[in-house]
Formats: sequence, C-alpha cells, structure tokens
Amino acid sequence: MMLLLRFIAVALLTTSAALLCASAVAEPLDKKACLNLQGERKKLLTREMQAALDRGPDWVKDHLNTGEIEQVRQFLAIEEMIEFRCRGGGVAKPTVSAATSPSDPEIPPLPDRKPTPPPSAVAAGEPETPLPDRKPPPAPSATADAKPSQTVADSDKTAPAKMKATR
Repeated sequence: MMLLLRFIAVALLTTSAALLCASAVAEPLDKKACLNLQGERKKLLTREMQAALDRGPDWVKDHLNTGEIEQVRQFLAIEEMIEFRCRGGGVAKPTVSAATSPSDPEIPPLPDRKPTPPPSAVAAGEPETPLPDRKPPPAPSATADAKPSQTVADSDKTAPAKMKATR
C-alpha cells in the first residue's frame, strides 16, 4: 500500500514538473502583438530613458527614483520580448542583393562562396585550382615502402636521446 502511494506521488510530481517546463517555453508572438510592443517601446524611449540606458545600470540604481527605475525595467522587458519573441527581433532587416552595393563605399562587397569558373577554363578542361586553406596530401615517408617488420626492426636500432643536466 505504501509503495503504491509513493509511486502515485512520484508520478504526480513528475507530471507537474513536465507541465511547468512546457509552459516556460516562449513561443513567438504574432505580428499584431509585436507591433503593439514596438509602439510601447517608442512611447517609453525618451531622451531621458536613452541617457539613463547609456550611463549603465549602476548610474540608474544610484541616481533614479523607484518609479523611474521601474520604467527602465519595463522598457528592458519590452526590449527582451521584441528581441526574443518577435520574428526577426522586431527589426525589418534590409535585403542586400548582389546588384546593389552597400551604402558605405568603404565596406567592400563580400565574395561569392563558390564563384562560377570562366567559360574558357571549363571548355579547356583545366583542373580546378586548389583552395588556399586545403593542405596538399602528405609526402610518402621513407619507411612507406619497407615491410612492417623491417620498420619495427629499424626503430629498435635507434638509440634513445641522452639526458642532459639542467643545472
């Protein structure tokens, strides 16, 4: 009887723990909720709020009153929800195509990952050029053509290095 009660208690605890963990998973918010959060964010982000955020948490703790600190917490909670629960972090990311160049002329465009070879190289049947990060195959060792037993015998003949005093 006691064993049955213990089994039921363990089953209930396990089930309740599993339900708590499942409810803690944050699902993405829909577009309307994300837009509402962005509106709240804009409303809370004033010049004073931005200045307080720029100065850091220690300054906020030392110089703001309880109500203002609560507004900073609310702003940071909204920022967190936008970042982690809205698709794309709540920010519309610009698409950059190969035809458009970046707005900053100092930033060079990224190279193609696998550029197409020129048509003359394909027609001529030239071998592909090796990539710089690939190493050439290792050269065969001097004992590669020797029989395994001969290699072991040769290694036994090598004298060990002499130890030198380090004082």
